[in-house]
Parts: sequence; structure tokens; C-alpha cells
Amino acid sequence: MEEKIHKGVAKEHFDVASDYDKKFDEAKEEDSKRIFRVVAAQNYFYSAINAIEAVFAKELKEHSFNHENRYRKLVEHQNLFSPEISSLFKKVDRDERNKVAYRGENGQMYRNMKRLAELLIGLL
Repeated sequence: MEEKIHKGVAKEHFDVASDYDKKFDEAKEEDSKRIFRVVAAQNYFYSAINAIEAVFAKELKEHSFNHENRYRKLVEHQNLFSPEISSLFKKVDRDERNKVAYRGENGQMYRNMKRLAELLIGLL
């Protein structure tokens, strides 16, 4: 895909995530809170992924095609991202994504995922 498409997708995922983050804060029932947290986390993650792909499309004229290639490209081209983005991506992609985006675990892992998306959206 091209840069423009990845940017648009990243922004849409971010907007959805932000809406569900607000719903989480307003929810009373634990089941609803967990559902809202999972939806927000998944969308923050895919916002970050598409923002990274937008940077790759713009700067490298390349696409990663899968998580392993994306991770490798990010390591190889760390100069395209701040140290904070690189560090958060490594944590989120390797250790935290499944715990938050599929099990709804809360805490610092979720904040890392949200922060990563915020930083990457800021690049666009």
C-alpha cells in the first residue's frame, strides 16, 4: 500500500481507539470495561502498525508485509524513529500486545500501546 492509505488507516484506527478508551472510562460494568479496553488496544496497535508502514512507504518506498519483517525493518532503520518509539514498539510487539489486545489486561502495558500510537500518529 502507499503512504497515503497507511496514514488514513492509522488515523481511523486511532480515532476508534480513542472513542473506546473514553467508553472504558465511562463504563460501570467490568465486562463492558474489558470489551472496551480490548477494542481500544487492538485499534491502537493497528494504528501504530499502519503509521510505521506509512513511514516505511515514504522513506524507503517499501512495505513490510508481516510482523517479523516489520520488526526487522524497524531495527535496521531505527534512524527513522525516536528511541522512545523503537523501545515501545519492541515491548508492545514482542511482549505486551497479546496480553492487552486479546485478554484485556490493564495497566502499564495498555499505556505503552496507547503512547506508541500517539507518538506515531504525531509523525504523520
